[in-house]
Amino acid sequence: MPVVDAMNRCILQLLVDDGRMTHNEIAAKLKRSPSTVRDRIRRMEDDKIILGYFAVVNSERMGIKVDAILLANLRPGVPSEELRKLKDVEEVKEVLQVTGPRRVMVRLQARDPTSLEQTISSKVITMGLEDIELRLVTSSVNRLPGG
Repeated sequence: MPVVDAMNRCILQLLVDDGRMTHNEIAAKLKRSPSTVRDRIRRMEDDKIILGYFAVVNSERMGIKVDAILLANLRPGVPSEELRKLKDVEEVKEVLQVTGPRRVMVRLQARDPTSLEQTISSKVITMGLEDIELRLVTSSVNRLPGG
């Protein structure tokens, strides 16, 4: 198991805040050499601590007006592997198995309420979900830049 020391934690936080930050910029902020930063990042990538880099997209600018959380249970007899099929639904952004009275949480984003309703009724419910409860997201506070 790789050890993440204080220096690596600082590097990770800087990358979470701005994934486009260069080794030189990180090195300057941490008062370390760029080669040290580069080697540490490379080691964290090799150790699968850093799994990748991605763009943070402004959903509203993409025409997404509805953000929702769907809570549900799997119908009896439906294997939990069926949840993997949800990743193929364009409007599904995240699928989690959670504790509580409803054991499945699905994050969805859609252009409008009608589109959301159509997605749920034609694609999501057919995946073996029942006891569905839908919550609309009214605001979000997270650590992602631009989020």
